[in-house]
Amino acid sequence: MAPAATIRWSALVSALILSLLLSPSTAIYCDEDDCYDLLGVSQNANASEIKKAYYKLSLKYHPDKNPDPESRKVFVKVANAYEVFYNTARYYQAYYAHKTDPRAVLVGLLLILSGFQYFNQWTRYNQLLII
Repeated sequence: MAPAATIRWSALVSALILSLLLSPSTAIYCDEDDCYDLLGVSQNANASEIKKAYYKLSLKYHPDKNPDPESRKVFVKVANAYEVFYNTARYYQAYYAHKTDPRAVLVGLLLILSGFQYFNQWTRYNQLLII
């Protein structure tokens, strides 16, 4: 029993050490390409830098501006990369909150609590009358 437990323990420890040594990739991939490389920005670029890079590349490679047939493929990749960033930013900045006015919630809560208090006092009063 002891050798099997030792093997399991050592496998667990080695897996933990390996997971700590391997750092996860922070790259965002658009098909086979890295989205950051497609837009020409660093991985710590903010939203305005990504937007500027996209506009610059879209003006350069847009099929209406550039008659080269390869520019259409590059433009589609750049647009896809920007769409990935845009949707990622919108996902993480989403604000999920109730749209109810807090004052209305407070008034409703006070009414419900007052109703419970009234019902409680009414039942206690009726119980005293019965006795």
